Amino acid sequence: MPDAVVGAPRATPPHADRLPTLRRRGRFFLDGSWDPVTGTTVGAAWVEWEAPPDPDDWLTPVVLVHGGGGQATDWMWAVSDQPGWAELFVANGHPTYLLDRTGHGRSVWDVRTQGERQAVPPSSLLAQLFQIDEVDVRPGPGAMFGPIGASSTGLLAEPEGAQRRDADHLMTLMKRLGRCLLVSHSAGAPSVWLAADARPDLVTAVVAVEPLGPPYGGERHARALSAGLTASPLTGGLGAVPALVLTADGSGHDEADRQTVAFLTDLDVAVRHVELGRIGLEGGGHGVVFDRHSTATFNLVRDWYRRNARTVSAR
Repeated sequence: MPDAVVGAPRATPPHADRLPTLRRRGRFFLDGSWDPVTGTTVGAAWVEWEAPPDPDDWLTPVVLVHGGGGQATDWMWAVSDQPGWAELFVANGHPTYLLDRTGHGRSVWDVRTQGERQAVPPSSLLAQLFQIDEVDVRPGPGAMFGPIGASSTGLLAEPEGAQRRDADHLMTLMKRLGRCLLVSHSAGAPSVWLAADARPDLVTAVVAVEPLGPPYGGERHARALSAGLTASPLTGGLGAVPALVLTADGSGHDEADRQTVAFLTDLDVAVRHVELGRIGLEGGGHGVVFDRHSTATFNLVRDWYRRNARTVSAR
C-alpha cells in the first residue's frame, strides 16, 4: 500500500460497506433551444437512468418527476435508511429515468431566458412545507431530512413556460422509451398532466403524489394552475390514462387532492384516490416519497399499477 500514511486512522469510505450491484446505467441531456441574443442553450434537461441487467426482466419504463424547488435526488433516498423510489422501481424490474426539471438540479437556470425565481427557502419554511422538525432539515448528525435542505431551491416565477418546457422534455423522453409510467410529486404534476394529455398513447398510467392543487390554485397557486391542473389548457387526451392520487394524512393536502380528483373525474379520467392515513399509514407529511412511509407507499403504487396499467410490459 504505497499511498498509505503511517499512523493515520483507517478510513471507512461509503463504498466499503456496499455490496456490488449489476445494473445498466446511463445519463444524458435532453436538448434545449439556442438563444441567439444571449448566445446560450436554453432549457436543456438532465436525465439519468438505471435498469435491470437482463432484458427479460424489463417491465414498463418509469419516469420520475420531482416537485417544485426539488431535484431528481428526491427519488434517491428516504428516511430511516429506506431505499428511494428510484431504487425500488429498478429492483422491481422497471427501467427508471429521473428528470431534473428545467432550472433545477443539473438543468441550468438562467434568469435572462427563464425568468426570475424565488430565493432558496429557509429551513423554517421547509419544515412547515413537509411537516417536520426544523432541526431535522439543518445540516448535522442525525438530521433525518438533511437532503431537503441541501437540495432545495426557489420556485420559478414564470410557471406556464416552465411547465411547457418540462412537458416537452417528457414527451421527447417518452418517444425514445415507448409507453411509460409517469410518477410526479407535488409541483411536478402539471408537466405530467400536460404530457399525458398530449400523448396518451405513450402513457400507461399517471401516479400523482400530493399534486399541486387545488384546481385553479386558490390564492397560493392561481398563476401556476390558471387552467385547472396546469397553466395551459388540457386538450382532452387525459381521459384515456388511468391515474392514482396519493395524499398523506399529516400534510393538510387532503381537501385540495379531493378537488383534484373531482376535476380529473370530470375529465373522464379513471382515477383512484388513496388517503394514506385511512389505510394505516398515519403521520406522514408532504414528502411522501422520502418520508416514514416511503416504502409502504411505493408497494401500494406498485400493486395498483399491476392491476390498472394499460400495459404492464413494454420492450
